[in-house]
Amino acid sequence: MNDDTFEMMGDSPRSGRQFMGGRGRLVLVGVVLALAVAYLIYAAFPGSTSYYFTVDELAAFDGRFDGGTFRVKGALVPDSFIRDKGSTLANFTLTAGEQDLPATYNGVVPDLFFNANSEIIIQGRFADSDGVFEVDTVSVLCPTKYEALEDIVS
Repeated sequence: MNDDTFEMMGDSPRSGRQFMGGRGRLVLVGVVLALAVAYLIYAAFPGSTSYYFTVDELAAFDGRFDGGTFRVKGALVPDSFIRDKGSTLANFTLTAGEQDLPATYNGVVPDLFFNANSEIIIQGRFADSDGVFEVDTVSVLCPTKYEALEDIVS
């Protein structure tokens, strides 16, 4: 028998090598590449999913708190900011109207944090059952309630 006879029967000596040649290799490389990209996307953004609430919305939230990361927007309750002496640990309370959220943060807060018109966004979690929110990051939206330039000039 010659090679042509083997090819007709499907038992060509070359058929084993052709299985992973050409299209087969291309498909395999494509699948591996797609899986690698999917894994990189998954690994790059593990903590990017978090709930975003106002203080009032968080108080009404009926989901699970344990281990979840939350972003909460509110305003500083006047005279609630207390920093431990000689430390960067601070306790404060945010509000968004009816509800208050006690929080603790270890770090330096932005200057606009104390502006009465600033909106404060904190990100963190409830670590204990005592209801105190442990803050990882603090950011402040610039106040939008400035006096008009015309009022100042006149």
